[in-house]
Amino acid sequence: MKKELKGAEPELLEAYRNSNSANTWVQFKRVAARKEAVSAQLKHDQAGLCAYCEIKLLPKTHEGEADFRVEHFHPKSDTTIAHNWHLDWQNLLGCCHGGSQKNIVEEADRFGNGDHSCDVPKGNKDLGAIILNPLHLPAFPALFAAERSTGKLKVNVHNCQSATISAAKAAATISELRLDSARLNRFRKTLLDEINRQLTQLIQTGLSVEAARTKLARILLNKDTQQHWPAFFTSVRSYLGSEAEVHLHNIDYAG
Repeated sequence: MKKELKGAEPELLEAYRNSNSANTWVQFKRVAARKEAVSAQLKHDQAGLCAYCEIKLLPKTHEGEADFRVEHFHPKSDTTIAHNWHLDWQNLLGCCHGGSQKNIVEEADRFGNGDHSCDVPKGNKDLGAIILNPLHLPAFPALFAAERSTGKLKVNVHNCQSATISAAKAAATISELRLDSARLNRFRKTLLDEINRQLTQLIQTGLSVEAARTKLARILLNKDTQQHWPAFFTSVRSYLGSEAEVHLHNIDYAG
């Protein structure tokens, strides 16, 4: 999980909430243009990645469904206080289906066959006091890292201490959202193996390890032509180490 930014609230959401303050998300999204405005802004703000696991959010195709849905960080069903969580812009995140859908055919191995993550295990539970909210993470330092040998996500305890963020809460984030599921670990390991292969090739050309990491950071840790970050951004960042941090500072990375 990485820092997520929040852009301006879509006008259609703001106008609807001001006129229908007690209505639900289901009522709001009945008009496709309203739902699309929110979805587009979330995808833009999050630079194309799931707010939890950082997999790429895929659009709908002729053959299959989109790997995207709007997630309510705080359960929209909560009525313990007089607040409409359904239509609170700060409560909305863009999320993948967490491996729960068979009909995302562009990348068939996304289906977890019970190996679910992100908002699927979270469900309607109020985990705000237990897990981290990606909107409230720091851009620096990175609180999570991935093991190259396994792809397993882990907590960077030192960085949590530096940022005065509970390492236990970071660990609970991984556990509650199942960000270390076998499916996600496999994706991250495949990616890191490929980056390791590229790093080895660069070193074989005569570059030092540091120079090779710097070159890869400049190539990999940038937004593409769609203004999307690379999938599993945090894993790439952690593997490239201090050279990645220098690069991200140089490009004024903010989330």
